[in-house]
Amino acid sequence: MKRAAALAAVLLVAGCGVRPSGVIVGGPAPTAAAVISVYFVSGGRVAPVPRPGSASALAQLAVGPTTAEREQGYATEVPAGAVLDAAGSTVTVSVDVTSLSANAVDQIVCTTAAGSVTLVGGGQSRGPLACPVG
Repeated sequence: MKRAAALAAVLLVAGCGVRPSGVIVGGPAPTAAAVISVYFVSGGRVAPVPRPGSASALAQLAVGPTTAEREQGYATEVPAGAVLDAAGSTVTVSVDVTSLSANAVDQIVCTTAAGSVTLVGGGQSRGPLACPVG
């Protein structure tokens, strides 16, 4: 019994073999790049397309799909040159909102990523509307 106690004491004093060191200072923690969803039309339906979040989602929607996205079958029904400006849950569109296709409306509403959105433009309004996609 004394022998076992002595062996336990020796092992306890020996520790795990890691030598103590000073504080090691690292660099800043890595951060994940922000990703946003811009909604385009694929196969006649609105679908999210992930993009790096360096610009507003609506600004990216107004520009339309990239060449690579077009090659993958994505398109837009938001009129070319339309200006989209969000203020809270209201999006001002530079065209008459009653002239927008159902897919164009869904693209704008879903890309806005608000619970419910009202579109205004051309003296008309549509909404409040919710994104019908997932």
